[in-house]
Amino acid sequence: MAYSFIAKDLIIAHTRPMLSDNLKTTYMAQRANLCRFLAARLRDDAIAEDLVQELWVKLSKANITEKIDNPVSYLFTMAGRLSLDHIRQRQRRVRRDEKWTDESTETVGGFATSAEDDGETRLIRAERIAKVRDAIDTLPPKAKKAFQLHRMQGMSHKEVAAVLGISVSTVEKHIIRAMRELTQILREAGP
Repeated sequence: MAYSFIAKDLIIAHTRPMLSDNLKTTYMAQRANLCRFLAARLRDDAIAEDLVQELWVKLSKANITEKIDNPVSYLFTMAGRLSLDHIRQRQRRVRRDEKWTDESTETVGGFATSAEDDGETRLIRAERIAKVRDAIDTLPPKAKKAFQLHRMQGMSHKEVAAVLGISVSTVEKHIIRAMRELTQILREAGP
C-alpha cells in the first residue's frame, strides 16, 4: 500500500513542469552576484544568502513554461522583489514589537517597567532606580556628565568629547570611573 503512494508521488513529481535548463544555468552562474546584490541592499550577508536560497525554491516551484528572453534580468528582478518583501516584513515586525512594548510597559522614574509586574516587584524596581539615581548624583561632576551623556542620552564617546570639550580618552576614563563607583555604591547598598 505504501508503495503505491510513493509511486504516485514519483509520477506527480515527474509530470510537474521542471525549471528550464537556461534559467537553472543562469541562476547557478549568477548566484554569487545575486548574493552581493542582496547583501548590498540589505546590509546583511546571512539574510542575503537566505533570500537567494528562497529565490531558488520559488524558481523550482514556479510553473514557467515560456522561454525567458533575459534570464539574468528576471533573476535580479525576483531578487529585488524578495528584498523589498523582506524589508516590509521587518518594518511590520518592528512596528508590531514597538506597539506591544508601548502597551505592555509603563515608565517609572524614566525607566520602562512591565505593566504586568505586581505591585511589590514595581516597588522594588522603583527603589532600585532611586538608588541608581542617588548613586549617579554622588559622582564627581565631570564623570557624572560624561556618564549621563553616554549612557542615558546614547551619545558616542566622540560626541560626548565634543560636547564637553575634552579628548575621547578622557571621556572613556570618566565613564570607567563612573561605572566603577556606581558598581561599588550599588553593591554596598545591597539588593
